[in-house]
Amino acid sequence: MEEAPEIKQTWQQKLLFYTTAFFVLLGTFSLFSFLFLVPFVIDPAFTTIFMEFDETPALCMTVKADRRLGVSNCSWTSCREGCTKDIYDCTQILVHYKKVPPDYNLTAPPDIRTPREERSIPEEYDYEKNISEEEQTTGLMGDDSEWYYREARLLPNVKGCGYPPMLNCSIFLKLYKEVGTNYTCYYSRVDPSMVISHLDMWQVYMNLVYAMAIPIPSFIVSVIYLAIAYFKIYNDDEETAPLEKNAEAMDIEGESGPDATPVQPASGGITPASEAFREDLASFGHHFKVAMVDEMSRDSFTEGVLSVSIGGNVGKTMTTSISTTGGPIADI
Repeated sequence: MEEAPEIKQTWQQKLLFYTTAFFVLLGTFSLFSFLFLVPFVIDPAFTTIFMEFDETPALCMTVKADRRLGVSNCSWTSCREGCTKDIYDCTQILVHYKKVPPDYNLTAPPDIRTPREERSIPEEYDYEKNISEEEQTTGLMGDDSEWYYREARLLPNVKGCGYPPMLNCSIFLKLYKEVGTNYTCYYSRVDPSMVISHLDMWQVYMNLVYAMAIPIPSFIVSVIYLAIAYFKIYNDDEETAPLEKNAEAMDIEGESGPDATPVQPASGGITPASEAFREDLASFGHHFKVAMVDEMSRDSFTEGVLSVSIGGNVGKTMTTSISTTGGPIADI
């Protein structure tokens, strides 16, 4: 049995295959990367923008740090390594904070100041005594009070979670959980009970742009190309391929068939002097003669049938005779 010849692909077919494979992979990775970035980058970035944090740093002081165990006791935590991690062991840091005027000289960097370092609050300030003597009220105090807000929740970012090495909760808690520690922080205009230790709005906007401007357009372009390729390019190829195969099969069958009849060339027309014309004329004359003989036979048969009258009043005898006149029937 003769093996079928190997079909070689053209460079257009190879280019179409690799292009389609590229866009399939691009669309798949774009979709999964976008789904991965939603909870870790996109959602925190939008939440940070919507919370409207004041970019002017405020002055915070830690007033309470409680460590709690159990899911029921951990409704929130100041720091959590892993945004999807269940909270069984939590440390809740509460701070007082107040606004500072624009020309206020913050001598320490905005990330952290400890009581032993240079302070904006006087050294002789007795934290424990003054806190106990102050009116035990929490919440928003306003600009007229010493503290703008009492016992606000301190978080490293708007979600209070992250992953090492970007965020190490052990280091964060060590820096901020000591009562009396004062440092700069950023409060939310939407929810003044929340303050964060770090804020970089430019980086927040850049993270949002990178997380959305790359995966979404890549996925849309991939879907558009695959739709065009499926409904236009590959569909046309599938419709054309059977017609070409059938045409090739008919050509091979017509050339190699045992009963193949040669086709008259189109250039040689039929003329009265041609052989084809004489053959057609002779065939037509033969068929015409046969038809005339059949017609004459039917007429002679009809004329030879005679009816005999019925004799008497009660005569019921009918006889018929067939004349044997000349014609084709007489010979039968």
